[in-house]
Amino acid sequence: MIDNKDKVGAALLLVFALFYFRYSFDIPADPTAVGEFFTPRTLPTGLAILTIICSLVQLFMPANDSENLSIRDAVAGYQWKPMILLTSLMVVYSLSFSFLGFILATLLFLCIGFIILGEKRLMLCFSIAAGLVLFMWGMLTQLFGLYLDDGSLYRIILEAL
Repeated sequence: MIDNKDKVGAALLLVFALFYFRYSFDIPADPTAVGEFFTPRTLPTGLAILTIICSLVQLFMPANDSENLSIRDAVAGYQWKPMILLTSLMVVYSLSFSFLGFILATLLFLCIGFIILGEKRLMLCFSIAAGLVLFMWGMLTQLFGLYLDDGSLYRIILEAL
């Protein structure tokens, strides 16, 4: 089992999903939304349960012996630099979210992510990222009624004016 890359990946994903499921209950519930069907916990909990089920199915299905590759052979030739840069970018995004706010942090995250993935046309990166961010902001705030923090930077700028 340890030598099969699919089983190791499924086991790691299962561990992550179990932690995610446990911490999804720490999301604060809105006291005014007691009888609501969709709450801030709904999507993370559902995603965690779905991931746990898929991981268990992958873990207990028989191994595909036709590709009997070891983990070392399976990851040979991967492009590690973009993966490490994108993972680091996600950490920076999560840390800068409360300071920059949803719109600015997500816009920077997407633009830098496009550049890491090799896009050279900066205006295309910016226009696609801006359109996606504004669409998501509109959907989340106007349609679903979720509160997205403006960020400390926005409040600092407003106080200065």
